[in-house]
Amino acid sequence: MATGDSSAAPSSAQHTEIRAQLEQVLSAPAFASSARRAQLLRYLVDRALTDDSEVNEYGIGVDVFGRPPSFDPRIESIVRTELSRLRQRLAEYYSDEGRQDRILIEIPLRSYRPVFVFRQESPAPPASARATEVGGSAQRRWPVAAIATIALAILLGGAATTLRLSGTRANLPIRSLVVLPFENYSADGAGQYLADGLTEELTNDFANWKEIRVVARTSAFQYKGKGADVRQIGRELGADAVLEGSLAKQGDHIRVTAQLNRAADGYHLWSQSYETRTLDMLTVQKEIAQAIAAAVRRLGGKAPSQATHPATNNPEALDLYLRASYQYARLTPASVQESIGLFQAAIAKDPSYARAYAGLAAAEIELGNFGPAPEADQKARAAVLEALRLDPELGDAHGLLASIETYSDWDWPRAEREYRLAIEKGAQPGTRAVYGSLLAARGRFAEAQAQCATAENLEPLGVAPRFCQAYVFYFQRQFAQARKTLLETLQMNQDAIYAHVLLGRIALKQHDCAAVAREFALGARRLSASAATLGLAYASACRGETERARGYLKEAAASAQPPYAFELAMGYALIHDTDSAIEFLRKPTAARGLPGVLVEPAFDSIRNDPRFVELEKMAGIPR
Repeated sequence: MATGDSSAAPSSAQHTEIRAQLEQVLSAPAFASSARRAQLLRYLVDRALTDDSEVNEYGIGVDVFGRPPSFDPRIESIVRTELSRLRQRLAEYYSDEGRQDRILIEIPLRSYRPVFVFRQESPAPPASARATEVGGSAQRRWPVAAIATIALAILLGGAATTLRLSGTRANLPIRSLVVLPFENYSADGAGQYLADGLTEELTNDFANWKEIRVVARTSAFQYKGKGADVRQIGRELGADAVLEGSLAKQGDHIRVTAQLNRAADGYHLWSQSYETRTLDMLTVQKEIAQAIAAAVRRLGGKAPSQATHPATNNPEALDLYLRASYQYARLTPASVQESIGLFQAAIAKDPSYARAYAGLAAAEIELGNFGPAPEADQKARAAVLEALRLDPELGDAHGLLASIETYSDWDWPRAEREYRLAIEKGAQPGTRAVYGSLLAARGRFAEAQAQCATAENLEPLGVAPRFCQAYVFYFQRQFAQARKTLLETLQMNQDAIYAHVLLGRIALKQHDCAAVAREFALGARRLSASAATLGLAYASACRGETERARGYLKEAAASAQPPYAFELAMGYALIHDTDSAIEFLRKPTAARGLPGVLVEPAFDSIRNDPRFVELEKMAGIPR
């Protein structure tokens, strides 16, 4: 259940209660065994009760940890480290021995001033209510159902909400929002997929609010575990407000805290804590939804008045879906394979779960990118069509279908219709970025640039929008600008391995032959070893060593399963072996690259060959 209000300043009587609660907390083993942790908590509580002046990192370092006046918190992170540990110990205390305590002592993220929450007693629901879902379904596990309901409650509100809306500054409308990754305070780390899942569910739900710009999950996750100031985050992401929180799971008990801050000045707008043992979270949802709906409308101005319809009402299916999404996001062959089984299990629990079908389709497509995956395209197509049958408004499913129609069917008119539908129905910004890249591959550079720019606005720190920009520059032969964009991308995300592959192709056109081999070797860290061999072939072609390049191309063709047919065709075009280039372009495994044949610089030397022109027609690319 949601906890009580903390917005009012404590009265004198409450001061006494708070100090008694402090002593009770400090007597717990986790605090009694650490004098420094106890001293830090006592200092923060005392300052909150007796002094209205700002508590800062420097003051804590000097007053609590005995640092000298020369202490520089930018260099030494002891205060941030100890605050993080203190928050985790408090979360563990209140999820175990302190779960019945009337007063909660919380230290909000990115703040040094405690918040005191006076909980109100609320009777537990009857056993029949706890064990039954709407419609009389069998008993469910609470932690799973909690995620959907907590996400809904945070979106739509609750009676125990803490709001600080008095004054002109606090009433500034929220037109853009970012949901930061919820911190996982579970003792054994088992709640990580729940924390990540809650973050993603909230982001997806907010994205349905047409009047509010929501920063994409991929950009928000760049701040995971970094402790950046909300004002900095707001500036970098262009967000008016930042929603953040934490999750602690112990057994079947989960405690979630969430808070909303205005990014311009870090002003605390709203906070709430949730903890419950009830299994019937739909009942809890009904009790709190209407009250929080009013609060969100006050904060955002145009928030919906009704709850977002949940993607599934089956808590076990949701749990499996969140586990699957967590594994898929790791993007290794093993994790993607595991996600497929979990998505299938979620579908078995709820055959009407459209998002699970879309997740399955995405995983099947990704598995095919790693290597041989028999029938992956057919399985992906079947899954995405079922997702759209169940929910025609699912934008991401339209984007997946567009991908299949682009690379498997070579049906660009149908693919473009699906891309536009995906964007219209709120697909992830990455879908818009892919569409922009494909427009660039067809020489529609102005349209492509517009799509890239919009994707970057929604996903300021995402890789996909920058790849989109890089391809626009690359296909226009603006190689220096494309290289600059890719280097900036790698500064943001060193795991953007495909940036090295495109940098290698750019180095080839700039006649930097040493860089060609080097960049492909870097890309091969996540791809197959044959990617490095291709780099050696391209570098040899760059130096005019035709026979050496041919030898490397044959080696790459023999070692890669399936062979990189499009990339091999590029290699043969570079050594002016048109017959071999056309032969590899005709292979089914070249399909993923064919949309770019019209403007790919590597094919400039063979572009007027009639067989090449025919391939362009097959790919649906008009001259």
